Amino acid sequence: MVHNFQRGLPSFYTRVYQIVDDPSLDSIVSWSGSNNGFIIWNVGEFCRKILPTSLEFGINFSKFYSRLSSHGFNRVKGPGKLQFQHEYFVRDRPELLRMMMAQVLTAKRNAKKAKAKARRDRVQVEGLLKHLQI
Repeated sequence: MVHNFQRGLPSFYTRVYQIVDDPSLDSIVSWSGSNNGFIIWNVGEFCRKILPTSLEFGINFSKFYSRLSSHGFNRVKGPGKLQFQHEYFVRDRPELLRMMMAQVLTAKRNAKKAKAKARRDRVQVEGLLKHLQI
């Protein structure tokens, strides 16, 4: 199926969406039953046929898995299958990918702020300890 993706979306989102949405790949990867995620049915075939087609995915499955996590996907535990989901990764709703990107950017921004605050707090505590005389 051909989708018109919004400008400015990272290619990782659009490429994952295209692959999951391709019915010719359903024996390897397909939409989950809830339609807000996907299932990798055959990891070996996924690594052989799909990973090499996209630089965005990384050089091996562990890199791809890591990229999924950093882009907000959650792993769904289940026997015999590898499933990932995201509330904005929805079948026939590619316009929601923009919301995924915004959510990830907000999380990264908040993490940076928290790290900077922790650094300031540490410097302040170190300064107080330096002047403390016991």
